Amino acid sequence: MTGSQKAAGSGVARRSGGDGATESWSFGYEWVTKCSVAAFKERMQAMREGERPVTESSERPRPANAIRALHAFAMLSTIDRLIECAVSFDYRDAVNMVATAALSRNIIHAAELAIRQWDAERASEGRYPRLTDGVIHDIACQRTVLDVAVFVRECRGAGKSELVDKTLRVFTTPSSGRTNLDKALLYIALRDEKCGEEAAELLRQTLVAITEHVHVPLLASYTIPREFQDLAGALHQLSPSERILEDWVDAQLRIPDRVPETRRIVAHLIATRTDSPDTLVEHVGKRLSQHDIAEICGQLARQGSSEKCMLIREHAASRDNVEHLAEIVIAWHRSEALTRTTKELLADIVARGTARAAGPRSPVELDYLDTVLGNFNAQPECRRLLRIAAAAHTDDRSGTDMAGLLVRIERPRDRNRVAQTIAQRLAARVLEQGADAGLFVEYVRGLRSHGRAEAVDLACKELADPSDPVAVPRGSGAVIAEIAACLYGAELPRDGWDLLERCLENEQRVTPQGVALVVDRLRASTMTEEDRYFLLRATVGRWSDTHRREEAVEELRGRGYEAEATEVIRSLR
Repeated sequence: MTGSQKAAGSGVARRSGGDGATESWSFGYEWVTKCSVAAFKERMQAMREGERPVTESSERPRPANAIRALHAFAMLSTIDRLIECAVSFDYRDAVNMVATAALSRNIIHAAELAIRQWDAERASEGRYPRLTDGVIHDIACQRTVLDVAVFVRECRGAGKSELVDKTLRVFTTPSSGRTNLDKALLYIALRDEKCGEEAAELLRQTLVAITEHVHVPLLASYTIPREFQDLAGALHQLSPSERILEDWVDAQLRIPDRVPETRRIVAHLIATRTDSPDTLVEHVGKRLSQHDIAEICGQLARQGSSEKCMLIREHAASRDNVEHLAEIVIAWHRSEALTRTTKELLADIVARGTARAAGPRSPVELDYLDTVLGNFNAQPECRRLLRIAAAAHTDDRSGTDMAGLLVRIERPRDRNRVAQTIAQRLAARVLEQGADAGLFVEYVRGLRSHGRAEAVDLACKELADPSDPVAVPRGSGAVIAEIAACLYGAELPRDGWDLLERCLENEQRVTPQGVALVVDRLRASTMTEEDRYFLLRATVGRWSDTHRREEAVEELRGRGYEAEATEVIRSLR
């Protein structure tokens, strides 16, 4: 072994005094910059093999020293020399050398090395070893996020889009070992380096990698929600004032070639997201175009995510712009996967969707929507379903509005069916929820003004004899008496009489006490005494249950209504 070799071999073993820390990695390896490539290779080989034959006094192999020498060469040599020597070294040594430089040197130098090595490889037509892929892999997987951002910036500035693409692809691959926090950090860092397009592409590739698991059901059920929430949470923590995912979706949808993929990604993310509130769902419903909404909801419907589809639908229905609403209805109805739920969409629009606390849309606004649908050449079915949905919504509606919306329905069968629905809901509001009697009177007056006697009949029948009698509270007879008295006061005596007759002839429902309450209210109404007597004779006086009828007579007498009690008895003579 030569003296210089011994010096090189022993140099790495030296320790500084005192604290025992290892001296600089270059100590004893300064020679690597002074010898030729051939001499360097020879000395590395000697370190690996030792002197032959091996005797007790000969130097044994020291392969670790060869590694250190190559490390020093990678760190101390110029970029020009590294690229030049890469051709001369064994492939493994060349890979080790370039990887060491890429990982350990200043990131600007590492970027320069990668760029120039890439150029050399492309210009050599196969004479240069393919080392750039390894450099990219090591930088993307092992350098700090801020270093990776600078590397991308340098490659972009040099016009090396292929190197940028390779870096992002390696960084976002699940096998890279990079966490979602790393990816969120790189997104922020790339934007700060004025690499906005690269940041968007990084996020796209990350989301694609997450959603690809959807094709593997066992992975999809567990991986996507955890991965996506981890990524979304990291982005929100790093920049809480921004809607990064939502802004990214908007930008991607403005690129025609990216629209189908972006819609697919959004649908998969929404279908698997479990945290609440879901800002992405809200963004889709309130901000995206009618075509995007229909396509995303169509994919959700086909995936069986009807609940998520409903949430988007409710957000979309809360929009104020009537033209946008009309466009959404048209696109929704044209979708094969959604057309059956057009009526639900229109019901949500009528109720104002997630903004339902503000009350339903006014008849004027609904008329405008109906007109816009016609102007936009919507299918007639859309307008038909809108009118049905508008009339069937009774909450927070005045009686006049309910009647006015009902008569806008053109088909008699549709109108009668909705009239029955209104009657049931109105009866529930009056009897169960304690709505003012004037609501019912106003509804009947509105129907009479439009000549809809059949709807009046349905309303009175449902109020006097509800479809669900179990839900009717005790004391409903007094409520009906109040409504009948108001009908008489509104100059609608025929309807008041009809309501009372239906109520009092139902001996299974009305109690003797209820009869007395009805009489008490009618005595103070505009109903004539003669009509009151006749009503009692025609109803209570004809009850088939003798015992119950006698109880009613006793109840009337107990309250001092002797004349009314006498009329009930008269009907038996």
